[in-house]
Amino acid sequence: MEERQAASHRAATMARREFIAFAGAAAGALAMPGVVKAQAPPQPADSWNPGQLVHLIPTANHERFLIKTSFKTPLAEQPRLIVNGKPVDGVQTDPDGRFWRFDAASLQPATPYELRITDRGGAPLCDAWPLKTFPAPDASPERMRIVAFTCAGGAGGVKFRDKSIFLEMTSRRRLLARALSFAPEAVISNGDHIYWDQKTLFNKPFAKFVTEKVWPDYGGPLDLSVPMLHPRNRQIFLNVCDQQIPALYGTSLRSTPAFFVVDDHDYFENDEFDGELATMPPDDYGIVAADQTQHLYYPEFLPDRNRPAWLAGGDQARLAPGTNPKYGTLRFGKLLESPLYDCRRYVDYKGPHARILPQWTEDWLLARTRAEDTAHFFHAPSLPFAWASGKLGDWYPDILDDKNGQLSLAGEKPGWQKGWFAQHQRLIEALASQTRRAAVVVEGDMHATAAGRITRSADLKLAQPVHTILSGTLGTGDLGFPSSYRRVESSPSLVLEMDEALKTTEKNGFTLIDITPDRMTFSIFVWRPPQPVDEIETMAPVLVYEVPRKV
Repeated sequence: MEERQAASHRAATMARREFIAFAGAAAGALAMPGVVKAQAPPQPADSWNPGQLVHLIPTANHERFLIKTSFKTPLAEQPRLIVNGKPVDGVQTDPDGRFWRFDAASLQPATPYELRITDRGGAPLCDAWPLKTFPAPDASPERMRIVAFTCAGGAGGVKFRDKSIFLEMTSRRRLLARALSFAPEAVISNGDHIYWDQKTLFNKPFAKFVTEKVWPDYGGPLDLSVPMLHPRNRQIFLNVCDQQIPALYGTSLRSTPAFFVVDDHDYFENDEFDGELATMPPDDYGIVAADQTQHLYYPEFLPDRNRPAWLAGGDQARLAPGTNPKYGTLRFGKLLESPLYDCRRYVDYKGPHARILPQWTEDWLLARTRAEDTAHFFHAPSLPFAWASGKLGDWYPDILDDKNGQLSLAGEKPGWQKGWFAQHQRLIEALASQTRRAAVVVEGDMHATAAGRITRSADLKLAQPVHTILSGTLGTGDLGFPSSYRRVESSPSLVLEMDEALKTTEKNGFTLIDITPDRMTFSIFVWRPPQPVDEIETMAPVLVYEVPRKV
């Protein structure tokens, strides 16, 4: 008993220190001018004791926290999350008891809370930490800061013919730490949290190397005839995911609500179409793989009063009440609303009537775009607007000319559907038709960083330009950049007219988004080996791109 009391006292002391530091950092963030200025994290990286935790990723809205966790070993009894002294029972999400979900509801808006995880007897399983709810939907905050990036997944340290397949994990963690040093109120990780392609691996030049040299280290090949958590796959699947999500994030996001969007590689395939394969929409094994990854590792999207509960994906029995794994909303009072959406899961092939997004999802996006009830608004799709690379999974018909490595419209793209671009036109027209807000899209998927504005989309005359930001890839290695094995650099689709503020840049990085009532400022950071890794801590933005509010 005395030992437990002493442990609780140590955790409480650490919690108070971190809580005070967190409050000070948050206040500093709200006082910051538009110029990007890094802040020290609330505590040195090694001062917070994760105890038995392997990873912890939270999300938040104005009244609720949803937190996904994993532990070093299975827990014999149900843990509790203590929220300002009130207990919330954990929900076991895996067969063994390593993974637990905590759902804290009925919270107050814009309020810092002190959290801790304990066993049933009250003994701490890690140090306590702070987490803050967002402002109420009708509140009027003056500032917000977001960090956005894409493609954070991939097994680190693997090289093929002296070229990295993915950025090694140490550099990836330092990029993430630099991004978090700016004390954002939220993180958007837009797709490709996992890279473990199955059937689409075998048409790549490094397929034999991966199957013979990499897969054995994780337990061998997966059996695609059964789910990922089936006994035949479970340990391989957990090895794969542990080495990509917890290995990168650990507990670093514990005080930063995170919004994870799902993309093609999260379904354990690349988006491809040929005589042998068609990977959009995903097959059964990919659907289950993405669902089980999210169920264990990162939170679904919390409810929003303007997002219909009946959107596809939200009817899974094991989800936390009201959540959706595919379609979400980041709402920060009246300052910002951002719908986030998966563009792979429900794609269809109905020719001119085809859709990337289901009808109800499109209806929701159009309604929220036209509502104009926040100062700022941006779409956050997993499939980029503006840029193309000649792959199946583009909004656009551009194909790759193998002779010169350039995009071309001279020929039909196998599998591509005219209806996909028709849906793109409806969405982009709605964005451009806003009368009180600028039109903005912040996106993922592309292994590049870029910024610019669309001024024309085919024969559609836009009422205002649509600003588009490729947010930057955290985990891409040498062979993952389009100009490597595909020998093409992503560029604006040929069916568009576009002013490029930053041409596609094949480097790793992230985007910092500062939002005030009168503008959004996008500070874009890039870095890539062989640049010294120490430059990450001091690098300046390669571009600061300002988008004033339309008045």
